[in-house]
Amino acid sequence: MGCGLARSMSSQRKSKRRLSDAVSINPGLFLSKKKGKLPSQYREIKKLGAGAFAEVKLCKYLPTNKERAVKTIHKSGLHKQQIDPDFMLKEISVLTSLDHPNILKCYEIFEDSWRFYVSMEYCEGGELFEKIISMKRFNEQQASKIMHQILSAVCYCHEKNVIHRDLKPENILLDDKNGELTIKVADFGSSCFLDPTKNLNGCFGSAYYVAPEVLQGEYNEKCDIWSCGVIMFILLTGKPPYQGSDPKLILHMVKTCPIQITPDKLPGVSPEALNLLTKMLEINPKLRISAKDAVNHTWISNHKTIIPNSDLTITLQSLEIFNGTAKLKDAVHIFIATQIISHEEIKFFREAFQVIDKNSDGKISKDELLDMYKENMDEIKAQEIVEKIMKEVDINLSGEIDYSEFLSACMNYSKYLSKENLEAAFRIFDLDQSGGITADEIRNVLGQRTEQSDDVWKEILTDADENGDGIIDMKEFIGLMTKNM
Repeated sequence: MGCGLARSMSSQRKSKRRLSDAVSINPGLFLSKKKGKLPSQYREIKKLGAGAFAEVKLCKYLPTNKERAVKTIHKSGLHKQQIDPDFMLKEISVLTSLDHPNILKCYEIFEDSWRFYVSMEYCEGGELFEKIISMKRFNEQQASKIMHQILSAVCYCHEKNVIHRDLKPENILLDDKNGELTIKVADFGSSCFLDPTKNLNGCFGSAYYVAPEVLQGEYNEKCDIWSCGVIMFILLTGKPPYQGSDPKLILHMVKTCPIQITPDKLPGVSPEALNLLTKMLEINPKLRISAKDAVNHTWISNHKTIIPNSDLTITLQSLEIFNGTAKLKDAVHIFIATQIISHEEIKFFREAFQVIDKNSDGKISKDELLDMYKENMDEIKAQEIVEKIMKEVDINLSGEIDYSEFLSACMNYSKYLSKENLEAAFRIFDLDQSGGITADEIRNVLGQRTEQSDDVWKEILTDADENGDGIIDMKEFIGLMTKNM
C-alpha cells in the first residue's frame, strides 16, 4: 500500500473508522439459513451421489450462473450430537466460523419439516483417491503436497477449537480435474466445537480412520491427527494399515494392534515420512503430534511448492494498492471475491496466499507479510507498507489476514463490479426480496453473531441511502459500489 494511499483516501473513509471498530465482518457471513425447500434459483443438473440418509446433486445457481453441489440430508438419519438445542444442524455454526483455502465453502442452508438442504462449493475433480488411482505416477512429493493441504486445514480448525471427527479419503475432494492435486476438506456433518477443559464422547468416523481413543469413549482434537496419519499411510503405501473388509474386525485391530511403522514394513518410504507417520499414529493421544507441529514437519516443509517470484510480486502489488472502503462495500467485495470471481483467478491467489502463509495455519500474520516485502525492499519501507495493509485489509480486526480478506484485497474491482454481479450481491442483502435493503437486513447479514447498537446499522444504511427514505434500493446500492471507481 504505497505512500499515495493515505493521500488518496477520502475524509469519508476516515470518518468510517469508528464503524470499522464497531462492526466485524464474519468470514462466513454469507451462509444463509432459511426455512423452506431449495428455492427456484437452483436448477438441478445431475445426481452426484447418494447414501442411506443423504444425497448430493449438482445444481446451477442462477443468480451467479455458477455450479454448486447441493446435499439433501434426511433429519431422521441424524445423530443427536449433530443437532443443536434449537434443532438446527451444528454443522452451520461450524461452517460460519471457517475461512480457509483448503476447506469446502458452504453457501446456504435451507430446511423443511423432513430435510436439510446444504448448498456447497462444487469440486469437479471428485474424490482424491479416485484421481490418484487413475494417475500413472505418484511420488512422495505429491503425497507431501496433499498432506500439507490437509494438515493446514486441520491446524486451522483446531486453532478455532473445531474438530472434524470424520476425516477420510471420501471427504477429501479435488478442486478441479487437472493434475495439480489441490484439495478441499469436506463434510463437517460430524464436526463439533471442543471445550478445551473437557473431552468428547460419542463414536464418529469410519472404521479404517477412527482413532483408538474414540473407541474407548473419551477423546479430543488429536483424533483428527490419527485419521490424517492413516490417510498419509495409504498415500505412501497404497493400502490401509489394517487389512480386511469386516468393520468389526478392523475396529478390534485398531484397539488391540499398534501400527508397525518401520523401514522393513514400509519399504521405499523416506526416513522423514516414517518419522511423521510414527508421530501421527502414536497410540497415546497425549504424545501424538499436534496439527501445528505436523504441518511444519520437515517432510512437509522439504516438499512445499513455491510459485515463481514474479507471480508473487503481482500479488504483493495488489495488496499494496488495495484501498479500504466503507463497511457495506467491504461485505459486498468479500461476497464477490468468494462467490463470483473465476476459478482460475482464485487458484492463482490461493497459491500466493499459501506461499505467504509460511506456518500453514490458514492465516497471514503481520510478520509473515513483512518477511515477503523485505525480500524486495528495505525493512523501514516494508514496515510502512505492511502497517497500511493490515489497517485496510484486516476487515474483521482479528490482527491477521483471513483467506476471504486476502481474496477481496487482491481482486480487480473494476473488472468484477459489473451490474450482473452487483445485482447478485444486492439479492443477498435483500432478505425479503422486497427490492430494498433495510437497516435490519444489513444487521442480519453483517452481524449474525454480534450484538451492536441500532445506531451502527442505521449509520451504515445512511452511507448509501441517498434519498433518505430509510431503504437502499438497487440504484443506490450500485451507486455506492461504483463510487470513486
